[in-house]
Parts: sequence; structure tokens; C-alpha cells
Amino acid sequence: MLDFGASPESFKNENDMQIDNYLDCAIQGFAARWLPLISPISTTGAPCLEIVRSLWRRAHRDMLKVINRPSYRSMLALLLFALTPTPVGISEEEELDGVSGQHCVHAALQQIQSLRARQRSLQFNGTRVSLASVRRTSATSPQSLATTNFINAESTAYWAALTFDTSASLTMSCRPLLSSGLFGFDAEPSWRMVRTCAEIFKGMTKDWKEPDFEMTNEKANQIIASGAAWKLLQWKLTANLKESLRDGHDEIEVNKAFNAVSDAIDHFNVTYRDLLSACQTRIQFFSQETKLRWYELVMHYNLSILMVPDIVATTHREDLLSLFSAKRMNAETWVMNCLEFGLNNKYTLQLRSDKSPSDPKAPITSENTVTVPLVAIDPYPHHVVAAVKLMQQAIDRDSARGKIGSGAYNNLLSTLRQTLEQLPQCSKSVQMARADFAKPEHPSQPAYPQW
Repeated sequence: MLDFGASPESFKNENDMQIDNYLDCAIQGFAARWLPLISPISTTGAPCLEIVRSLWRRAHRDMLKVINRPSYRSMLALLLFALTPTPVGISEEEELDGVSGQHCVHAALQQIQSLRARQRSLQFNGTRVSLASVRRTSATSPQSLATTNFINAESTAYWAALTFDTSASLTMSCRPLLSSGLFGFDAEPSWRMVRTCAEIFKGMTKDWKEPDFEMTNEKANQIIASGAAWKLLQWKLTANLKESLRDGHDEIEVNKAFNAVSDAIDHFNVTYRDLLSACQTRIQFFSQETKLRWYELVMHYNLSILMVPDIVATTHREDLLSLFSAKRMNAETWVMNCLEFGLNNKYTLQLRSDKSPSDPKAPITSENTVTVPLVAIDPYPHHVVAAVKLMQQAIDRDSARGKIGSGAYNNLLSTLRQTLEQLPQCSKSVQMARADFAKPEHPSQPAYPQW
């Protein structure tokens, strides 16, 4: 894996080999939650859980070393560990004896800032003073030919980091590091690009809403990709609303942030909603990868909408709640249908054959594949837990108001319970959420789980 922070001459030195090892450990710890899907060992078996805990502990120990070795591989390792759920059996004291997932995100964001800002100028702090030397290369050198690939790779890494930055500012109530918050974000190139691309997409797809338009797998992926960019903007605007309420800004700023969220939802509905519905109508004819992408977009976009009432209710702004009721109900419908979709649609994983582990042409048989619900391989199961908690609150609310009968209430609860049963059972957050369902009354807890 390329490391744009290291020179070619030192690529194979000991430090690089250590970073590679740390990244491998982070990948293994991140993926360990899905071991029960491909292992004959029981999901709740002690050997399987011990493997998951062992991999988590090893990655947990490495993070302090990774933080002090800035590189793009280190950034990836930190972000992967931040997405790794704390396994069952890890005490709170052991969690605190090291770097938390939230701190890993912050460290990764700081690393990408420093890597992108490396200029040929003096840099110094309390421990070091350095001035990088200028290296000139000819216009036809291999280094210059690789510039485009470097820029593309760096832009991809930055967009991934911006996604984590935006998500953390919304779900963890922390200030963004790569982007401005409530003030000034709309002038930044990243968010201006999202708006511009959405307008271009809107003009390009005018004919796609006609009755005789044929939705294909390729066009569905174009819709999902463009909608995913707007989804991130929606998360950003929701985070700004949360900041305005949390920090006690003037009413003008609160209303401005609230209206920005509402307007963005309206824009999404005009540009993407009908197209996503058309995708849903035809989705059984699409590839399993497209199904998973559609599910992820719909889930995450509507989750951000469900978080708005949760944020507003915390500050007792009933006036804003009443203005948002229609959008909230629509999002609740989409999330519940999306959970059903994730349970009823399957994804087939191809396993590496013991007989030919390195042969890509080896035939695929039922013996080296496993088929599971989409929700079981959701790469962001903590988002699913949050969605389940918010929907649990919603159906409890509607049941108390007599809006849904006991039969519908039990069916909805069953869907939520089945969803949690399909998530990685080694996760403490998943087990805590399942324990809530076992109680006769659901206590009020923060909707968003802490890994």
C-alpha cells in the first residue's frame, strides 16, 4: 500500500514495516466481528469471542504507536480501529487503559491535515524545528507522471477523512477539525462542490423520471453515488444545527441552521427521492453490491433526519419539533422499510477455498460461499443500533398515543429485535441494545451508542 508521507528510499525501512504491521492488525481487529459468519464455531462460543477480544487488544495496544507515526496508512489504521466495536468481555477499565475510538478519529484527522499541509517551509513546535529541502525533478520523471494518481488517491483519503469528521461532529458532539462548523462551512470548496455536482446531476437526469425510463444497474449506481455525496452534506447541516443549539447561539443562527436542514431535505426529495424509489421498484434485478449501496444510502440519510428531533427535543424546542413532524414521520417510514429490506435481502460472500486459496479462477460452489442478510454485513453496525433505538422510541410514542394497534406494535418490535440479532453479537453495544428489549419498559438512553 502506498504511503504518500514516506520517500521511496525509505519505503522498506523498519518504520514502514512497523506501520504495515499496525495496519494489518487494525484490519484484522476490524473484520473479526464477522468471524462467526464464516467460522463453524458458534456465534456465542468462547473460542470465537476470545479471538475477537485478542485481536481487539492487540490493535488497542498499537494505537498509541500509530498516533506518533503520521502517514496515510497510520490514518487508515486509526480510522479502522475507531470503527471496531468493543467486544463483550472487555471491562470499562481496560477500555480506558489506552486510546479510545474517538481519540483515534481526532488523531487520524490531525494526521491528514499535517500530511496535506506539508509545504517547503519552516515548521516547528516545542520539540522539533524542521525545514524540508526542496527536491526538483524533471518534467518527464516518473515522479511527475504519478502526480495525477497521487492527487486522486489523496483526494479519496481526504473525502474519507471528511466523512469521519462530519460524522463525529454529529454523533459525538465534538467540533469538526477538517471543516468549519456553523460559521463559514458553506464557503468551503468541498461543500460547494457537493452542491454543484447535485445541480449537474439534477439537470442530467431530467428524463430519468419519465414513465418509460428503464432503470439499470449502472444508472442506479450513479444515483446512489450522487445521493451519497448529498447525504454527507445533510449530516453536516444536521451537525451545524446541533452546534447552534448546544452552544446557545442567537435565535437567528438557530433558525438559519434549522431552515438549512429542512431545505436540504426538500432538495434531496426533488433530486433523488423519486429516482431512489424507482431503484427500489427494480432492485431485485440489480447486483447484490448495488442492493447494499442502496440500503446504506437510504439508511444513513434518513438516520440523520431522525436525529434532528432527538437533538431538538434535548433542548426542549417544541416549536421546531412541530415544524419537523412531517419530515420525521417520512424518515421513520423509510428507516423501518429499510430495516425490513436489510433483513429480507441476502448477500453471498465468497470464501477462500482451502484447496486453492490463491487461485482466482477456482470455481464457486455452495461449499465455499455463505449467504447472510444485508444487515449482517453492514460496515456501520453502530448506525443500525442508533436507528433501532430511535425507531424504538418512535413506535413507543405512537403506541402511547393510540396511533398504532398492539398487533402492529409487536410486529415493528419484532423487526427491530431481529435486526439486532443479525448484527455482530460480540459487540457490547449490540448486547446492551438487546438487553433493553428484554426489559418490560424501555429506559430513556442516548440514542447513539458509544463504541
